[in-house]
Amino acid sequence: APEYKEREEDNMNGADTPIITSNSTSLDWPAEDELEEVEVQCAGRAYLAYESRLLSLRDFLHGSSFHANNAVDSSAATDSAAADENNKKEYDLLNMSEKKLDKLNYYQVLQRGLPMHSSTEDIRKAYHKACLKYHPDKTGRGEEDAVFLLVKTAFDTLSDPMKRRSYDSTCHFDESIPPEGVEEQDFYTVYGPVFERNLRFASFNDPMRNVKNEAASGGGGGKKKGKNKKNKKGGSNNGGGKDNKKVDKCPPFGDDDTPLDQVHSFYEFWVHFESWRDFSLKAEKSTDHDLEAADSRDEKRWMKQEIDRKVKKMKKEEMARINLLVERAMAADPRLSREKKREKLEKERQAEAKRKAEEEKAEAVRVAKEKQDEENAKKKAEEDAKKKNAKQLKEQQKKQLRKAKQQFRKLTMAAYQAASPNDSSDSDGVWDDMEKMNDDVELLCEKLSAFELDSLSEALGGPNGLAEVREVAIETAAGSERQSLLAIESRNKARKEDADKQKEAKLAKTSAPWTKDELAALSKAIKKYPAGGAARWDAIASFINNLCKQEEPRTKEECIEKYNQIASAPAAKDTTAAPADDKAWTEKEDTLLQDMLRKYPATMEKNERWKSIAEGVPGRSKKECVERFKAIREAVKKGKN
Repeated sequence: APEYKEREEDNMNGADTPIITSNSTSLDWPAEDELEEVEVQCAGRAYLAYESRLLSLRDFLHGSSFHANNAVDSSAATDSAAADENNKKEYDLLNMSEKKLDKLNYYQVLQRGLPMHSSTEDIRKAYHKACLKYHPDKTGRGEEDAVFLLVKTAFDTLSDPMKRRSYDSTCHFDESIPPEGVEEQDFYTVYGPVFERNLRFASFNDPMRNVKNEAASGGGGGKKKGKNKKNKKGGSNNGGGKDNKKVDKCPPFGDDDTPLDQVHSFYEFWVHFESWRDFSLKAEKSTDHDLEAADSRDEKRWMKQEIDRKVKKMKKEEMARINLLVERAMAADPRLSREKKREKLEKERQAEAKRKAEEEKAEAVRVAKEKQDEENAKKKAEEDAKKKNAKQLKEQQKKQLRKAKQQFRKLTMAAYQAASPNDSSDSDGVWDDMEKMNDDVELLCEKLSAFELDSLSEALGGPNGLAEVREVAIETAAGSERQSLLAIESRNKARKEDADKQKEAKLAKTSAPWTKDELAALSKAIKKYPAGGAARWDAIASFINNLCKQEEPRTKEECIEKYNQIASAPAAKDTTAAPADDKAWTEKEDTLLQDMLRKYPATMEKNERWKSIAEGVPGRSKKECVERFKAIREAVKKGKN
């Protein structure tokens, strides 16, 4: 049974429309007046062959035995492919239906086989050829001929760079990108064509850039040549100099043996990919806004804003698609995968080496610390042993000294009692009484060592033992007193020397004369810190010391003393504050100075004025004239004649 299909639009528009299918037999065939008009969809191999021959996409005898016999040498057919392309018959637009005309793009309308990235000159030549064939004067079909209007529209669109960019952006383009999980062996065959296809919208294929390049090469006439010269120098506002810095081609996609530097360059290009694709026409169609049909400027402005918003969204989606393509390609690229594995292993190796180095360093530090601890412990043990021995020795010496003192006291008392058994007086006259004897004994016990006391104890066994003890006591007392006197004398001498040094330093400081800078600083400080202020003279002394930076700073007492001297002697103050000139000014020189001051007013430049004044006063320099003027001005202020 025949099959009928009804479609609302032409199949070439690509719109998905519902298909109405009905089967009819001779039993339910409707009456003729009840038949519904439907559009029959052409299909089948025969129709496709007919369509291909009609559009000259294949030879008329393609697929026949004649065609097979003539295709024995495939290499010869390949070599003649370019010649066949050039010799293909041009489309006859006059004999094509409206539906078939709609299938052609503007490049095919102007000339069959005209490439999309043709130059402006090639498009102009193709248009001229088409006009010779389809112009109303040639066809006699009138100015409103649809074919000629289509040719004219195609040329108007392709000759305008902006319109051509928008039109090229709307031509059929496969935006699909490979899915995730592509096998390594299929990576190059899957992703290579996709990147090649997307190069259509690369910056170096931009129609606007091609027009600039053609103009720069001198193909646009005399006036354009002049502008292009300016562009070459960087004077263009369209960014001609900037375009020269852009990449003119995409690095190759490569294969499994491509060096990593080229692989990174390829992905670097796509990461910073700049698409010239223009979505203006597509956005205008999707928003159903026709700027030319706007009723007012406000409505046109609103339409333009809506279109621009849609264009911005589409541009964002386009760049997101490119970024997704690059991300998936980089994730599936076996070359980058191998590089990542190598870098990971290298990082692990470096981390392991670093860990081992740190462990070795820590072990060396631990060993050095243990060695140092052992040395410190050994040294401390030795010091403790020395301290212990020294302590034991000291205790032993103390014990010996204590024993020697006890024995010396006992023997001395026994010898003393043996020498005077009946009374406490000393018969030999060594001591006047026992108290003096005890004083000498205690003095000797305090001053002498254990060895010396033992020696005296042994001497007490002789006939003159007590006398010897008395003599030693006298010598010891005299030596102690002499040492005390020497110490006191040395201390007093040191004190006297320090006092003399301080006195000399004070005299040297007070005797230093006041310099001219110090007197000027004193005068400024007295004016700056008037009487009645807190810590006035401390501030004045600090001001003078900070300003003059002398080696010996002035004290506030010196400042007060100098101020009192100047205040009590006005004449001396004038001579110190302002030293008199080597040569006194005469009355004639004063008159000349006053005349020069009137002649050269203060409105002149300062240095030039005083230079001119000094030239008018013979025998006087510029500095002398300035100082004389200041002296006269101070005298006038003070009311002096």
